[in-house]
Amino acid sequence: MVNPLTHGLGSFVIELRVLRALSATLVGVALSASGSGLQVLLKNPLADPYILGVSSGAALGVLAAVATGLIWPLEISLAALAGGLAALIVVMAVSSALGLTSVSMILVGVAASYALSSIDMVLMMDLGPAVQGSLAWLFGTVAYVLWNELAYAAPLMIAGALWIFLRAGHLESLMLGDDVAESMGVRTHRLRAEIAVASALSTSAAVAVAGPVGFVGLVAPWLARLGSGGAFRRTYPLSLSLGASLTVAADLASRFVQPGGMAPLTSITALMGAPVLVYLLARLRRRCTL
Repeated sequence: MVNPLTHGLGSFVIELRVLRALSATLVGVALSASGSGLQVLLKNPLADPYILGVSSGAALGVLAAVATGLIWPLEISLAALAGGLAALIVVMAVSSALGLTSVSMILVGVAASYALSSIDMVLMMDLGPAVQGSLAWLFGTVAYVLWNELAYAAPLMIAGALWIFLRAGHLESLMLGDDVAESMGVRTHRLRAEIAVASALSTSAAVAVAGPVGFVGLVAPWLARLGSGGAFRRTYPLSLSLGASLTVAADLASRFVQPGGMAPLTSITALMGAPVLVYLLARLRRRCTL
């Protein structure tokens, strides 16, 4: 005879695991989509939503929303989008005003990320009791995601990734240079704005449910290019699948690193991303001057 209590507990555990796996998959897809779009947009393989401050800006939007009493999932997602998009616009505007190269723009992004993260930490100290798993969330985790939160964030993550996919042909033209793209009928300024918004949308929705997860947006696109060549239409789907796989693997690894699986995802993904970042810097050293 089946014990109803044991059966109910087993169903709950299975549901929880399905929720975590689905959340990690969607977060990985969103971050790799954003990283792919930003790297083409800025023509820089070092571009990444975490490094450019988009993730920290989105996190600030979430914390600011909670601080002002906005707690509904849709409100949180919109606040994250506003913060992430604002951070990206500021980084690009400052870099453009200073006439920096695409590589030097990364330094502005890193500076913005540190500045925003410091504000995030101050707010987190005040809101700690009000945000479940606040410290783990600040470094990325899917351990506290709820079905209703995922229901609001998932369409935004998918929409951003799909938006970039629908512009794949134009992005391949952009990779050849603005003059070539415009001669092929591509409105480059509009395309850049679209990709910036789509990248911020994907990242911000991911941050709304899982916090700022680092390095996935950097590693997945780069590994995809190594595996399938340089054509964006080929590398993009592979990048999404790699991003999902890396994030799910990082979530599984977090359960071994810390009992209960509460270890921040960034603590795992950073181990994956750090060697790739060093490799990219070594390659770019011969072509660019920081």
